[in-house]
Amino acid sequence: MEEYDTMSTESTAQRVRHKPRNVNALHKAGMGIQDRIALAVTTGIGTMYAVYLFAIWMGAWMLWQGYFSHKPFDPYPFAFLLFLGNIIQLLLMPLIMVGQNIQGKHSELRAEEEFHTTQSSYNDIEAILKHLDDQDKELLRQTKMLEQLMRGGKVEAPSAN
Repeated sequence: MEEYDTMSTESTAQRVRHKPRNVNALHKAGMGIQDRIALAVTTGIGTMYAVYLFAIWMGAWMLWQGYFSHKPFDPYPFAFLLFLGNIIQLLLMPLIMVGQNIQGKHSELRAEEEFHTTQSSYNDIEAILKHLDDQDKELLRQTKMLEQLMRGGKVEAPSAN
């Protein structure tokens, strides 16, 4: 049993364990002011509130120019409204793409960290299972020795495979 304990201690000391990192803090620390602005705009535009706001804006514009204004400067088919919509789209499209790239980098950091943590857990579980298997073998060896003693026979130490 003593040689098992030293073997177990050596294998544990030799193993390099993964220490989880806070990838959220790492990602946040690596972001500049422009990245933060792009991420904030991407996060804000990518909500249903933004969809509601744009729908209300367009509906209000169409009601104002179609029904409530006596001399509309943008009559149906609302060419100026379409022009404004296109300008907004052209400005937001690259900004949203930058924000999505930043979110993608964060996602890659998280995935890599999860992989290392899972790998470390797997290695730990394998070591625990081997340890339990070795304990089972030792218990069986000792049980056989006890059975031989109880029968009054000569005790021959079975091999500890």
